[in-house]
Amino acid sequence: MSDTNPWNKALDLLSRREHSVYELKQKLENRLKDLDKAELEKTIQKLKDQNLLSDARFAAAAIKQKSSQGYGPKYIEMYLNSKNVSASEYDLESHNINWQKICEYQISKKLRSTEIDFKEREKISRFLSNRGFNYEIIKSAFTNLSNDTSE
Repeated sequence: MSDTNPWNKALDLLSRREHSVYELKQKLENRLKDLDKAELEKTIQKLKDQNLLSDARFAAAAIKQKSSQGYGPKYIEMYLNSKNVSASEYDLESHNINWQKICEYQISKKLRSTEIDFKEREKISRFLSNRGFNYEIIKSAFTNLSNDTSE
């Protein structure tokens, strides 16, 4: 049974997980082909007014999820940007995430032994960079791990 009511479809989507405003609009437009733009905007506004749809709440959930999956701050910012969440809706610093610890964990998952050569270190650094960690965090994590293994 296909539901053509945008309000019910939006509630169905939001019951599964948080969505950004942009993402929910896209999904409703794709799933309800004959949807009027004015009706879509009215539905989105009603969801916002009833605090059922919030970019800030979506951003907080995404930050928590992506950081626990081992992604760094730059990746998370790009992810939120791709969902059209403005930077004013979230603050990565307020979540008190230890990026270096996440980076160290990702390194430890990739390490085959305690001794790593330059080539392996560069490969892991590229992986971490692609995961959204900046050079300072990566360097600090490698230094911290090498200090831990030498003790």
